[in-house]
Amino acid sequence: MSTSDNRSPQQIESDIVAARTRLASTVDQLAYRVQPRTIVSRQVETTRTSLFNATHTGDGSLRLDVIAPVAAAVGGVLLMAIAVRRRRRRRRG
Repeated sequence: MSTSDNRSPQQIESDIVAARTRLASTVDQLAYRVQPRTIVSRQVETTRTSLFNATHTGDGSLRLDVIAPVAAAVGGVLLMAIAVRRRRRRRRG
């Protein structure tokens, strides 16, 4: 600010009140953004969007070239887990 300010005391006070209001709003927005619940919500939404974009084409149909290998890998892991569990039970019992 310059020293040759021709504003009245009421104008200066009004500017200060407006600046306080803007600052309070900014602080409230920052406090909301850093809340753990808000952060988790943003991350979940980002993950959902990424997953949808990775598994669907532009017209909304499923991308089987992506889904089929993932499903096969998950099935393989499940079968391995079942086989390991059965093998352990046989050794114990």
